[in-house]
Amino acid sequence: MKILFVCSGNTCRSPMAQVMFEKMCKENNIDVECKGAGTATTTGILASNNSVEVMREIGIDLSGYRSTSIKAILLSEIDLFVPMTYVHAMTLMQLGVPKDKIYIFSHDISDPYFGDLDLYRFTRDEIYEQLKGLLDFVERK
Repeated sequence: MKILFVCSGNTCRSPMAQVMFEKMCKENNIDVECKGAGTATTTGILASNNSVEVMREIGIDLSGYRSTSIKAILLSEIDLFVPMTYVHAMTLMQLGVPKDKIYIFSHDISDPYFGDLDLYRFTRDEIYEQLKGLLDFVERK
């Protein structure tokens, strides 16, 4: 299964979600291919320093991560889209993604961009809690 995590800049939320979910799937022997993309970014921007730091705290290296624009993704090749907010989900639908291929979290994930490390930790932990439900969903597929 190919999963695309989507946020605005693809330097904070979607990269954290992507690498955490990859780790969760590996630990549970679930075969997935995860990517991340941003609806308002260009390709090649490094993950934010605070994202790298808070992921390092839980043993995940995000230092080499580079952003990808949603425009650089062949959307038809993706099996499941995981937007960080309802607005991102609406953007995906406007791009032609069928609603049944979009997994909606129980609430929007707040954007920590420009925030301090505590805000990034909060966002990381918020994402992790939402990924538990996604893991259950993928396991049933």
